[in-house]
Amino acid sequence: MSHFFSQSSRSRGRGRGRGRGYYGGGQNPMLSHLGAEADQYSGPAGAGAMAAGNAAFADTSMVGYAGGPVQVSIKGWGGGTEPSLIKFLDNKTGRSINIKSVNYRGDIMYISVPSMEIAQELLKLSGIRFAGDKLIFQLKIPQVRFGADSSGREMPGRSAASESVNIKDRLINLLQTRVDMQGGSLDLSSLAQDNIIKSIGANPLHDGKIFKAILVIAAQIYPSLVTISFADNGFRTLRPIADLGMHFPGLRNLSLMNNLIADLRELDCLSSAGSTVPLGQLAELILSGNPVCETELRQPNGGASYVDKVHQRFPTVNMLDMNPVQPRAQPGLATQSAGERAVTRQFPFSTEQSFVENQGIGDMANAFLAGFFGLYDQNRSGLADIYDHSAQFSLIVDTAPPTNAFAQTKAQSQKHVDLSVYIRISRNLARVKSPAKRMSALVVGRDAIIQTILQLPATQHPVQDAQRFSFDAWQVEVPSASGGPQTVAALVIHGEFTECQSQNVISFDRVFALAPAPPGSPAAAIGSPCVIVNDMLTLRRYNGFHSWLAMPTDTPAATSGLAPEQQEMARALQEQTGLNAEWTLKCLENYGWNCQLALSEFPQVRGTLPPEAFK
Repeated sequence: MSHFFSQSSRSRGRGRGRGRGYYGGGQNPMLSHLGAEADQYSGPAGAGAMAAGNAAFADTSMVGYAGGPVQVSIKGWGGGTEPSLIKFLDNKTGRSINIKSVNYRGDIMYISVPSMEIAQELLKLSGIRFAGDKLIFQLKIPQVRFGADSSGREMPGRSAASESVNIKDRLINLLQTRVDMQGGSLDLSSLAQDNIIKSIGANPLHDGKIFKAILVIAAQIYPSLVTISFADNGFRTLRPIADLGMHFPGLRNLSLMNNLIADLRELDCLSSAGSTVPLGQLAELILSGNPVCETELRQPNGGASYVDKVHQRFPTVNMLDMNPVQPRAQPGLATQSAGERAVTRQFPFSTEQSFVENQGIGDMANAFLAGFFGLYDQNRSGLADIYDHSAQFSLIVDTAPPTNAFAQTKAQSQKHVDLSVYIRISRNLARVKSPAKRMSALVVGRDAIIQTILQLPATQHPVQDAQRFSFDAWQVEVPSASGGPQTVAALVIHGEFTECQSQNVISFDRVFALAPAPPGSPAAAIGSPCVIVNDMLTLRRYNGFHSWLAMPTDTPAATSGLAPEQQEMARALQEQTGLNAEWTLKCLENYGWNCQLALSEFPQVRGTLPPEAFK
């Protein structure tokens, strides 16, 4: 997960607001107070605003004003908070502007000040910088109404309802600034620092009701969320989110990182131990940064004990604190017995970084890739020579946050990396449902492809570091443009590149279909052994390269000389029994390399095996 994007700047709350008293006058923050003042200037439009003989030169900002409080809208205040803005305005005007009420609609704040004189002083400040942005003031005559009837009076008995609507609107705005529906993710981290929460006057650290309200609204608007982060919220107890399973029964990824949870029993309210609707499909859980993690890991055999305690509550978890663990159970599968330790497995034989069908295909692929990335990084126009005239190109953006531990701890993979320039032309068929848009996002023809890739950010691929790339290559027959069969080389490469301007590091997969370069063709002239028939590029946030590096064996000497079918038997038996490499081979040898017999007999002999057989 570590599926959780870092917190970015947030926009303000919106919706119909409630009156709120500020600075002086001894006024109580009562909605009825706003309604009473509204009476003083709700007379006929234009009364007393200008003399008829001077209409051509009248101050049009006064049209419709009959004295009394005045409403002013403020744009550009979002970088600060309400109190800091009011203090700022007091300082700039040299007086207390004595705001009578504050309301919101979208990112605009609406304030009521006692007189036109103060309003005019504020208008003179339009363009002044506050919290990194320019403030824009506008006079609102007639005023914008919030929770009032047509006369401007607050409707009797509606104060509580208006306040409730106002808070709901702001919470909806909060969710809109924190949701990533492409990744099915909701970031509810560090809520106490969020300006929308501050504008409500709520303190999430001491009032769990705000989390309950947020979950209710989120479930109504975004019922398909699979990833939620509650990081950095000061949780000592999880009772404020105890209804999580009821609202999101299909939740797969949950972050509770950097809270104050000191006892794993706090998780019970989310599991079958204490909830009637537990998180039965949870695949990833992050608890790192909580006191309970340090406590558990200090225990003898702390890592295994810690994993076991989590699995007692969430048996389907396969990623804990951004490290892979063996789940006790998966949806639809039988639960493993308690004796199986949830630890990272190693295969009893080595794995290879790449698959290449034969030496000739491998040499061709290496020559092609060296030339292709050299041109892609330095001279993309030159790639026109190696794309077939009817080639196809598509770009897909995978917006799901990276899931491995390496990616979650490295600065290059920070989740705020902006992928919008790529998303604009993305042809992710899981997201793009319209047939017309699917077709328009497919780039066909050499010239169109070059024009498309010239629009993408300049890059640098670390081709000098071979371990950062992995490729598979083999021959396959595909239909040609004429309809007959055509033999091409399928080349699948996994790697990374750095954007030259932003210095963002991005992981990619690229699938090429390559045909031999015809003699005398532009591709042959520049030394390319092939031309590109099809090019499909997939981008994602950086997740490192360690996943395809060769894995060491548990016992290299014991597994040397295994036939491919024996290696496959060993792999299957180890995955299903939890045995280490040495005991996997002993078991297979004992049953004459009959994998099915070994599996059927294993439950009866499990209790006779020593603990080290499962390490």
